Amino acid sequence: MDKQITQDWKDWIELNINRGCDKDGIYKILLDEGFSPIDIEKEMGHVPDVNVATIINPLKAEQGVDFTENIDLEKGNIYIPNAQKLETELAEFYTLQNFLNSEECDQVIKLIKEKLRPSAIAADGELDESYRTSRTCDLGALTDPLIADIDRRICALLGIHSSYSEITQGQYYEPGEEFKVHTDFFEGPTLEEHTKERGQRTYTFMVYLNDVESGGTTEFIKLKQTIKPKKGMAIIWNSLNQDGSNNYNTLHQAHPVQSGTKSIITKWFRNKGQGPMFIKESQEYIPNYTQIGFKKEKLDDRLFERIKKFYLSNLGKSEPEYVAGHVVQIKETGDLGSHVIELSKQLKQEIHDSLKPVLESWSKAELIPTFVYGIRIYEKGAVLSSHRDRLKTHIISAIINVDQEVDEEWPLVIEDNYYRKHQVFLKPGEMVLYESARLIHGRPIPLKGKHFANIFCHFMPKAMEKD
Repeated sequence: MDKQITQDWKDWIELNINRGCDKDGIYKILLDEGFSPIDIEKEMGHVPDVNVATIINPLKAEQGVDFTENIDLEKGNIYIPNAQKLETELAEFYTLQNFLNSEECDQVIKLIKEKLRPSAIAADGELDESYRTSRTCDLGALTDPLIADIDRRICALLGIHSSYSEITQGQYYEPGEEFKVHTDFFEGPTLEEHTKERGQRTYTFMVYLNDVESGGTTEFIKLKQTIKPKKGMAIIWNSLNQDGSNNYNTLHQAHPVQSGTKSIITKWFRNKGQGPMFIKESQEYIPNYTQIGFKKEKLDDRLFERIKKFYLSNLGKSEPEYVAGHVVQIKETGDLGSHVIELSKQLKQEIHDSLKPVLESWSKAELIPTFVYGIRIYEKGAVLSSHRDRLKTHIISAIINVDQEVDEEWPLVIEDNYYRKHQVFLKPGEMVLYESARLIHGRPIPLKGKHFANIFCHFMPKAMEKD
């Protein structure tokens, strides 16, 4: 049985026709969504004059091209939210403030100090014991949940599959200790020994865990960059050129600590692993508009009262909801886990009008309204699978909590622009602003309670409109 074209879809059709979008493309999207050709033609007043099988669905066509067209993934160019890329042709080099927070840094330092051993180097001939005088901890070999999560976040931030990574190491320097001039890639007679199985080292991801009292800077001699340790800051560089050859411009040294101590963690990546090396989804190449990626806010009281009044007056008119991809379901049975109350066109407009300045102020971007969905009511046992929202039209968004009757608070689990996981709890009248296409989010914990009702409101940045 064909799906019914609900009011949400009718509003979507009207919006895109008014924006001048290709009618054949709109027709194809509706057809792929499972709507009857007869209903589509009736609603649109349009019949394609070409073979429908030859029409390309524009939503499918845009996946993976909007934000990666200038990125050559085979050559290792990456996108790191919030990072500053060094403007040079000599090497690929980034700095990233606040990768770890203060508490995380303190916890990792404690772990490092418990499992220290003398640091080693990959070198030929007789070892100069003064060359590297720090001590090392094989953090990745520990069964610690924080280290496991940091490992995950580093891989996700770079978009590199974990099979290409070495275990994370911690280094600890006391006054006078250093690591003299070196590169991170392997070379010389021991090259084959170190690279036969895993390949050459590519990216290095290094994080400073404390502010050093004096000394302890990291100097990249040929890049003319001297980095002063700052708690939580990461520096990232690629030790190889784009053609895969060793990049001697990444020569660097850890200068001696003069006073205090210095703690860092380092994770190296190789050029051999399992499957594709670079694994980010297209949405992850959308530029981030805010540092964190989400923010909890309170909805305008008068607007919330109108929404709540409409909700209570129409509770008996809700319909079962099918969400493409089956992202909402009852955990135990797999059945549809939500139903929806269609909003009036006037109320949708009020929501868009009210949230537009709020989201523009937060995102620092001029926005175009795209969608306001009806009131989704999750049922007992429902989960919302973790996902990223639609490219282009669902970039800057808000979730409004309308009503809930729960036995336990039900969190929205969302990753921020540093790939940290958070649990966000909303009460009726509260909302979360979020970068919905960039950030993976969901409610993977089954709802314990009777119901939980939300409204989703979406915008796209005006700068992204190509029509």
